Amino acid sequence: MASMNDFLGKIKKDTYKLYIGGEFVESVSGKTFDFVNPATGEAFGKGYFGGEADAQKAILAARQAFDEGPWGRMSGLERGQLLKKAGEILASRSEEFAIVETLDAAKQYMSALYYEVPQSVDAFEFYSHKARTLGGESSRMNGNYLNYVDWYPYGVVGEILPWNGPLMMGCQKLGGILAAGNTVVVKPPQWASASLLLLAEVMDAAGFPPGVFNVVTGSGGEVGAALVKNKLVDMVSMTGGTATGREILKNSIETVKPIALELGGKSPTIVFGDVDVKQMAKWAVHGFTLHSGQVCVSGTRIFVEKPIYEPFLEAMAEVCKYFRPGNGFDYEKGVNFSSLIHPDHAKTVWGYIEKGKKEGARLICGGEPYTDPELQKGSFVPPTIFADVTPDMTIFKEEIFGPVACVTPFEGEAEGLRLANTTDYGLAGAVFSKDVPRAHRVAQGIQGGQIYVNTYFSKGMIDSPGAGWKQSGMGIAGIHKYMHSKTIFVDLNDVSEPPM
Repeated sequence: MASMNDFLGKIKKDTYKLYIGGEFVESVSGKTFDFVNPATGEAFGKGYFGGEADAQKAILAARQAFDEGPWGRMSGLERGQLLKKAGEILASRSEEFAIVETLDAAKQYMSALYYEVPQSVDAFEFYSHKARTLGGESSRMNGNYLNYVDWYPYGVVGEILPWNGPLMMGCQKLGGILAAGNTVVVKPPQWASASLLLLAEVMDAAGFPPGVFNVVTGSGGEVGAALVKNKLVDMVSMTGGTATGREILKNSIETVKPIALELGGKSPTIVFGDVDVKQMAKWAVHGFTLHSGQVCVSGTRIFVEKPIYEPFLEAMAEVCKYFRPGNGFDYEKGVNFSSLIHPDHAKTVWGYIEKGKKEGARLICGGEPYTDPELQKGSFVPPTIFADVTPDMTIFKEEIFGPVACVTPFEGEAEGLRLANTTDYGLAGAVFSKDVPRAHRVAQGIQGGQIYVNTYFSKGMIDSPGAGWKQSGMGIAGIHKYMHSKTIFVDLNDVSEPPM
C-alpha cells in the first residue's frame, strides 16, 4: 500500500511560479500562499500569489502575442499540432497531475488518475482537430448574391476558473480558446491553483509562443477585476457562482466587452412512479453526491411521485450508507467520498443544513458532523437528505454546493414540471421514467440547458456542451464561445445598380 509520503515524493517541492510572457516568474509583491489538502488540513506546497500588477503584465504579454507575435499568423493546423503536443506531454505526466489535483482540490485519486486527467488530455486532442476544421457557412441569396459567415478569435481572453475541477475544466476551456486562435490569461481558483500553475510547464514544453498562455493566481477582486476592466482584454469567460457572475457584469460596464458566464444551479431530478426504485435511487444519490455535491449541475432537488415517495427515500438513505469519507489517496481502504474544498465553504453548507432543520424539513440521513478525529481535520460533510421540502424553504431555493438533497413529493406530470421550474436557475436536470414519450416531454419541459434521461451527468462535456438558462449563465457553449462572427455579402452580378 502506497503511503502519503510516496505520493508527495512524486510532485515538485519548489514554490510554483506564475507564468507570464513565456517565463516563470515570482509575483510582483513576492507574496506566497500555501496549498492545503482539504481532507487533512495540511499544507503540501506553496505558490506565488499574484495581484493586479501581475495581471496587467500578463494582459500586455497576451496582447502583444496576439497582435505582433507568430500566433496570429499560424494556421489552424499549426495551432492544432501544438495542442496535440500539449496533450501528449500532459498524458506523460498523468500521475503527477492526478496527485496534485487530489491534494489541492479534494479529489479521489483513482478518479483523478483514470477520469479527470484523461478527460483533460482528451480536451487537447479534441481541440487539436477543431483548430484545423473551423469553417463558416455560405449561402446563395436571391438576385445572385453570395452571403458567407466567418468566425474570428476575439483576441485576448481572460479565463476565470472554478475550484471544483480546475484541471479538467481548465483544459476544456483552454483547448477551445487556443484552437480558436485567441491568446489567454488564466486566473486559477484561489482555493485550488496548483494544477493550473503546473500546467504552465506543459504549455511551455509544448512550444507555445511567449504570451499565448499566461497564468496569474490571486483574488477575484484584484486579478479577476483587472481582466474584466482592462480594455486590452477582448473577452472574459468565468465559471463559478452566480454572485460572482453579477460582480463581473458590473465591472464590464465601462468596456462593454463580451462576457460568458457558466454559473450556479439548483437542478431538478424528476422521478416517476414506474421506475425500479432501488436502481433509480442509486442514480438520484449519484446526482447529488459526486465530488461531495461540488458540481454545478448536481441534481439537488429531487421530486418523487407520491406512490413511491417513502420507499424511494428509504432506498436513497440505504445507498448513502456505502459512502466512506476520507483522504482521496486511501482508496485501498475503501474511501470513496471527498472532503469539501475549504473550512469556510463547509461552514456555509452546515449553515444551510441547520436552516433546513429549523424550517421544518424532515431529516432522513446525515445532517450531523463526523465524530472521527481524522475526519474532523478536514472539511467533511456527510451525504444529507431532507424530505418534505417545500418551495418556500431556503434549501429549496438557494444553491448549497454540497452533498445535500432536497426531496419533494409530487402528483402527476404537470405538477412535477411546475415544481422543477420553480427556481431562478436553469442549468441542468433529469427525468427518470420507463414511459419514453413522457420522459421526452418532461425533458423538453424542464427549463435548463442540459437534461439527462434515466441517467445523470454529461457523457460528452466537450463533444456536446450545455449552456445555462435563466440565472445559470449566459453565452453559447463550445469553441464559438470564444469567437465572434462576421457576415460578408458579395454581389456576383457583372453590373449592379443601387436601388433609387
